[in-house]
Amino acid sequence: MLKTKCFCFNAFGENTYVVYDETGECAVVDPGNSNAYEAQQLYDFFDENKLTLKTIFVTHGHIDHVAGMAVLKEKYGAEIIAHRDARGYIQTADHQAAMFGFGGVAKLPMPDREIEEHEAVAVGRGFLEAIATPGHAEGSLSYYAEAEGVVFTGDALFCRSIGRTDFLGGDFDTLRDSIRRKLFTLPADTVVLSGHGEPTTIGEEKDFNPFVAV
Repeated sequence: MLKTKCFCFNAFGENTYVVYDETGECAVVDPGNSNAYEAQQLYDFFDENKLTLKTIFVTHGHIDHVAGMAVLKEKYGAEIIAHRDARGYIQTADHQAAMFGFGGVAKLPMPDREIEEHEAVAVGRGFLEAIATPGHAEGSLSYYAEAEGVVFTGDALFCRSIGRTDFLGGDFDTLRDSIRRKLFTLPADTVVLSGHGEPTTIGEEKDFNPFVAV
């Protein structure tokens, strides 16, 4: 069974997740580490738990979610996985960094693998399945661990909120449709681990989220 450890990084309070199991293989979902101190927290966790980083999953290409890709790629050689439409954001990461006050973020590595909806990627003995959830940004994906009943939603769905749609590539109707058709069809007890804020469940958001409640 996959386990998850959450780290809250950078000035935007972004949730970076380490996903791992008893094999010692692990993945990072949205590496938002933006300085050496934050990166060291990940290194220490890997070392303490005897983990080998194999994969970096990108939910979308906004700088607060990808700022740490370069250092993790350089240190561990992990495979970076993202939707093809996220490439444009990653290519302009240095411009995003300047706009939002991230210091020292250079050009980031491009994804090694472009993933499509419903593709599943192994993490140890478990799997994360890609679910297309556009609306916050082009190429946005959520990653679903069915066996564990967990979905990593990036900035699509939050506890009682949803992602902003006023950035380039955002669209409110598209995002609401993504959540209702792609995420709200998951089991009600599925735990939602989002890009910011506290965990919630699909059932709670269907009942109480004022933006998309059905």
